[in-house]
Amino acid sequence: GPAGPAGPAGPAGLAAAPTAPPASGYLAMYPEVAPKAELAPVPTYAKWVDPIKPTAAFAQLNKIMSERIMVIDGAMGTAVQKYRLSEEDFRGERYKNHTHDLKGNNDILVITKPDVVEEIHSKYLAAGADIIETNTFNSTMISQADYELDQKEEVYLINKTAAQLAKKCCVAFTAKNPSKPRFAAGAVGPTNKTLSVSPSVENPAFRGCTYDEIVEAYFEQVEALIDGGVDMLLVETIFDTLNAKAAMYAIDLFFEKWGQKIPVFVSGTIVDNSGRT
Repeated sequence: GPAGPAGPAGPAGLAAAPTAPPASGYLAMYPEVAPKAELAPVPTYAKWVDPIKPTAAFAQLNKIMSERIMVIDGAMGTAVQKYRLSEEDFRGERYKNHTHDLKGNNDILVITKPDVVEEIHSKYLAAGADIIETNTFNSTMISQADYELDQKEEVYLINKTAAQLAKKCCVAFTAKNPSKPRFAAGAVGPTNKTLSVSPSVENPAFRGCTYDEIVEAYFEQVEALIDGGVDMLLVETIFDTLNAKAAMYAIDLFFEKWGQKIPVFVSGTIVDNSGRT
């Protein structure tokens, strides 16, 4: 049939194009923030793949923890005290002529009295511990400065030797009962410095060390512990969350360099109103 008359929006036979309602209110005042009529297509993203590969310890721990509670060892310091070791015991042959007293520096016993540390580890494992900690609570350059042992060579040796000793004990007990695997945790202590609080009452802004110095000390310790064969890391007895942040950052830096990662645990110390921890 004949075409109808043209409508107001266009020629006859074509529908009128919809028109957007006039802007009002906020959009009228600020037209530049109005949504665009034609948006770009949503991009397609590739699935993220972690380039840092987890070690087998992750699957082992996840399996065990899904079945039961795991048990970690107890204190090392009080166990060492029971042996009533002398200054000469702490010095051993390597530190016989050292310029500073070493009694009380329990971490060096992995070098000078490894039989004592091995016996303590073994007693905890015999009692049923699934995880034992390396004897490295104070094994950073910062903490070892108290004993004038803040040399990279010495700190590396202490950490690596401690890791090898703990791992040796775990391997021995796992071999006795393969259904109950044992794990060595590299103990990363809080250091004797705090990043959050000034050691000087007169100067609240003062700090005993910098964040970067703490990170470097932790990085060196973690590297030596992993070189020694630990299955996991334990950032332990944290009393300063900024120190803990430095430790976790140092661990991530090392994982990135290494290309692998092992499980990481953190334990904190909380003080109640009576001063008890």
